[in-house]
This record gives sequence, structure tokens and C-alpha cells, in this order.
Amino acid sequence: MASHIPSSKKAFTFIVTTITIVDFVLRASSAVSAVDDSSPNRGDLVSAACSHTLYFDICVSSLRSDPRTDVTVDLAGLATIALDQSIAHGERTISVIVDALRANGSSGADQSTLRCLSDCNEEYSDAVASLKESARAMKERDFDTVNSLVSAAMTDSGTCKDGLKEMAIYDSSLSQRNKRFFKLCSNFLAISRLLI
Repeated sequence: MASHIPSSKKAFTFIVTTITIVDFVLRASSAVSAVDDSSPNRGDLVSAACSHTLYFDICVSSLRSDPRTDVTVDLAGLATIALDQSIAHGERTISVIVDALRANGSSGADQSTLRCLSDCNEEYSDAVASLKESARAMKERDFDTVNSLVSAAMTDSGTCKDGLKEMAIYDSSLSQRNKRFFKLCSNFLAISRLLI
């Protein structure tokens, strides 16, 4: 069957399609080169990697606060630092929860508050265990497992957050730690995806 589209329209459609594809390829290659860690003149690797995260400011400040960042030369190194920071923050959060349990237990707090804190302690213990397991998976470049484990850790912190909100202690310092943990994990996931 003969086409009823005039050849000038076909040529115009072909040109527009070609320009669109070329534009897409150029944009994609510039995005990749923004985090190209093999180039000796790569610019600011931290900012480039963090530009792919949801929480840019936290990503940049947390990575730059770690002295290992000064000697890190690639994305894998940054991802390791981001994961280590998530684990460390989770472990410190467990300490804060244990201190809150002791303080509330000795002050005779109501059982529902103690139960909420106890649940958060369990959730964070699970979250930190998941993050540590994801470190092993990352070394094996098993990024599906990394994604699943870190997502599980983020869900655990979300469960704690829901309990804190229900107990009307959502604006507590523990709640603030909980929000930061979620953001650190999210940033790590975004950086680790750049390694795929």
C-alpha cells in the first residue's frame, strides 16, 4: 500500500526525530560525564554525585565531613562513605533510643511510650543489620540486593516514625534523627545506582 504522506512531510518528520534523538544522546552523555570518575579533570565529584540525590545539601555536607572524601577518587568510594555514614547514624540512633528507654523507664513513663521506644529500638536494630548486609552485597556488586536491603532499612525507620507520630513525640530529637537516617539512606541509594 502506498503512503499518502508527502515526501516533504516525511523528510521533516525524519529531521525532527533525528534532532530529538541527538539532543537526548548529548544530554545523557553530559549527565554521565558529570560523574565520570575516571577523568583526571573531573571537577567536584561530591557535588556531581550528590546532584543525583533527593537531599543534595545533606549529601554534600555529610560526605565532605568525612576525611576519607578528600582521598576518594571514585563513585564506589563515595558510595562506601555514604553507606558507612548511614550505618553510623543508625547505630548512634540506637544509643539514643536505649538512653530514652532508660530515662523513661526510671521516670515512670506510661507503658505505651516505652513500647513505642522499644519498637523503635527493634526497628533500628533490624535497619542497621540490613545496612551492614548491604555493604557485603555492594562489594559483590549485587545492586538488586543492596537496593532491597537499604529499602528495608528505610521502611524500618518509617515504622519507627509512625510510632513516634502516633505517640505524639514526632517532633522529638529522636524523630529528627529518624528523618536524617532516612535521608542518608536515600542519598546512598542514589549514589550506588550510579555504579550500575
